[in-house]
Amino acid sequence: MKKRVLLLLPLFLGACSDGGESPIIKIEKLSVKVDSDNIDSDNNSVEGEDYANKMDNLPTLKVGDEVEALLLLDGNGSELKTFKLLNDEELATKLIYKEEEVSTEGNLTDEDKGQLRFKDGVTQSQVIVQATIEHVDENGDVKLEFYLSSKAECEGAEEIIGLKTTNEKEN
Repeated sequence: MKKRVLLLLPLFLGACSDGGESPIIKIEKLSVKVDSDNIDSDNNSVEGEDYANKMDNLPTLKVGDEVEALLLLDGNGSELKTFKLLNDEELATKLIYKEEEVSTEGNLTDEDKGQLRFKDGVTQSQVIVQATIEHVDENGDVKLEFYLSSKAECEGAEEIIGLKTTNEKEN
């Protein structure tokens, strides 16, 4: 019996990957609000600029600077299940979403933990993630990291936004 199940496992996994049913996280807009001079190294204003399609051009950020990401969540033909922020304590985050699309039953939705559980029938949604840099480690590694799962029997989607940061002394 175990051998039969093991032989069928690649068929189940292959059906998911070939069918393209995994959910999708698309960064629609990415903007920054810096705490200081609001200019980059070329003396250009960085506020109001959309970095979604040019992440390599993100300015160097420091403690107190803010990042706002508008995300399009797509179940790719399936209903959405869960959206989760996977960040550590480097960032203070806030989620803005359509309350009518998110379940309030039980503890499946927990804004403090950055987790949303979608109601039945929701196949697409938009979420705004507002993040403020709280502190930077010695390596300067700060990431905005998201995970999305759908009700399809597939792997979820993960998206990471690497932020360039400077390790200036915190006040």
